[in-house]
Amino acid sequence: MSDFQILNNIDHKDLRVIQAHGAEFGDAIHNCPAYTFEFRDLQADFPILLQATEQDGLIPVALLGFEAGENLFLEDATWTALSRPAFLRKGPFLIGQHQADNGEEVRLLSVDLSHPRVTDEGSGEAVFQPLGGRTEYLERTADLLEQIHEGAEHTRRFTAALADLELVESITMDITLRDGSKNQLLGFSAINEDRFRALPGDVLGDLSAKGFLMPLFMMLSSLSNVGRLVQLKEQARVSPS
Repeated sequence: MSDFQILNNIDHKDLRVIQAHGAEFGDAIHNCPAYTFEFRDLQADFPILLQATEQDGLIPVALLGFEAGENLFLEDATWTALSRPAFLRKGPFLIGQHQADNGEEVRLLSVDLSHPRVTDEGSGEAVFQPLGGRTEYLERTADLLEQIHEGAEHTRRFTAALADLELVESITMDITLRDGSKNQLLGFSAINEDRFRALPGDVLGDLSAKGFLMPLFMMLSSLSNVGRLVQLKEQARVSPS
């Protein structure tokens, strides 16, 4: 269960964040949220699909594996992909909305003390300097969180536009490995390329003006990575345990 607290240099003066990779640090997931500002980087490694969620509706996700708990880009303690989704890079932090004493909503940095990367021991990146100032690590993380905060709204408008144009279709991936074992990927959607190709020029112009055309192309391009995932799955099955 999450234990979010507003980050401060008194209660959390000794807080550190472990940077190593591993299942024990929450990396063993087969997909994670993706934001339009990072699609250009992510499409080099991962298929970018769409998934319906109860809280946020339709969201883009980077596909890391074919089944729950499977991250095919995590090999022992090594991250093998060129890129790493912002959702994983942000670690235990988020920007939350809080009500100030005057009733106004303010945005403050919060930390999940239950996150497996959080520690107060010697390992990991320090969050605060000895005299209470922010470390370079925390400054970088705060900048990333601002990107995520701003990018989340653009991503919501992007997926809404896809739905409004009826470009979203449910997909099922049936994958058979060389040893005959089968994997079926359910619960995801992708862009219908035929419908996209049929869009008139004025609609394409509107998508471009809103900054939606490039991430749309990146999503389509990313689907070529499904074959790479299959290869990684094959390698994982033959690797010694």
